[in-house]
Amino acid sequence: MLSSLLKAKSLIHFDFYQDGDSGKRHIAKHNVTLEEINEFFNDSVFFEKQRQDKSFIAYSRLKSGRCLKVIYRKLSKANYFIITAFDLEDLYMIQLLDKEIQ
Repeated sequence: MLSSLLKAKSLIHFDFYQDGDSGKRHIAKHNVTLEEINEFFNDSVFFEKQRQDKSFIAYSRLKSGRCLKVIYRKLSKANYFIITAFDLEDLYMIQLLDKEIQ
C-alpha cells in the first residue's frame, strides 16, 4: 500500500496554496506549521504515492510524534507546491508507518 519510502537527498523548498479570503497558507487551518512541513520533507522518512491527478500524497511521523498527511505537487525535484497538510488519523496507516520506519 505504501508505495515509496523516501528521505530527501537535498533540501526541498516550498510554495503553498493560500486561502483566498485570509491570504494565509491553507495548512494553517489544520494547525500545521512551516517548520513541520520542512521537517516532514527534509528531516524525516516519508512515504509518497502519486495520485491520478498527478499530485502526490505523503505520510510521515514527525519527531514530536505527530503523524501528517500532505498533499502536494512537484514543481521540480527541489520545489514542491504544498496544497494541504493535516493530521493522519487512519490507525492502519499509522501502524504501517511505524512498522516501516523502524
